Amino acid sequence: MDNLVLETVIGLVFIFGTFSVVVSLLTEMIARFIGLRGEYLMRGIRTLVDGSGRFSLSFRDLFARTSKEPAPKDGDPSEPMTTKLMQHALICSSADKAQIPVNAGNAKLSSRDRRKLPAYISGRSFARALLDTVIPDAAGKTKMDEVRTLIDGLGDTHLRASLLALANAAEEDVARFRRNVEEWYDDHMARVSGWYKRHVRWISLAIGVLLVLLFNLDAVQITRSLYTDQALRASVVTEATRAAQCGDKAPAACLQEVRGQIDQVRGAGLPIGWATVPACAVPVKCGWWEQRGLVTPDAGGGTKALSLLIILAGWALMTLTLLPGARFWFDALSRLGTLRSTGPKPKTGS
Repeated sequence: MDNLVLETVIGLVFIFGTFSVVVSLLTEMIARFIGLRGEYLMRGIRTLVDGSGRFSLSFRDLFARTSKEPAPKDGDPSEPMTTKLMQHALICSSADKAQIPVNAGNAKLSSRDRRKLPAYISGRSFARALLDTVIPDAAGKTKMDEVRTLIDGLGDTHLRASLLALANAAEEDVARFRRNVEEWYDDHMARVSGWYKRHVRWISLAIGVLLVLLFNLDAVQITRSLYTDQALRASVVTEATRAAQCGDKAPAACLQEVRGQIDQVRGAGLPIGWATVPACAVPVKCGWWEQRGLVTPDAGGGTKALSLLIILAGWALMTLTLLPGARFWFDALSRLGTLRSTGPKPKTGS
């Protein structure tokens, strides 16, 4: 790969990774503030054991100040198993101060109450809590025939059908039945994790849009500057080489390091921010759009529209690059750094 192109790509990936760190950190802070992990975990458990659960949260629900009383809809259980499980000692101990909010799993909780929910429950803890609730002494003297009898006592419920299938697969082995419950939970939580990531991605997208507009991050203009300005490109590549190991660190620690690097590359002339463009720095009559570089001064209507369209495309491209996450870009930066240091393979003689 041509060295000029490679260094330009390294500079771009560094910029993408740097601002992805900011997006990742802010996304995690917001998700924690509204208790999103605990909410999705609880709803995931409800879909598993009660067969009902809705993963759409309105803006009002996300920032509600008070929890609402249970109001089951048609087809929903009035006393779901989820609420009993959340109060079990093995699960409750993972909550904030070991206290589960009242009616957890059966009511809309405030953001404050959601923050008290456990963010993670292991498959083993879930299986033990569930079996202890439904089948007393399931890990001790209870035989599989007794287990099936107790499961039948659950009535015509989603949980009964699921546990019977797991019990039949275990044949006469209680320990195997317990492992089946653990695997059942882990498989379902993998899907819940996907639902959570899709929800969080919208938060990241919103933060990305705000960040791009706040810092005027135009991917097209940044690419042009890196490609045409040798001094700027060398400065950015130097900072990128120092930051290549950032992908192995936590976002907060990574952000602490790249904060100074952003200031350095901005000082080197990287087109980031809303400073007055050089064409309008001299005593020239420029409007607000011209001063910010959104349109070309003294250009025709068609040219102005085209320049604005290119800027919008640059903003959109930059926003999309912030979604894969910081680790993705810093891993790519490490590979590009290795490629640059290795260089092209020497030509072999014919």
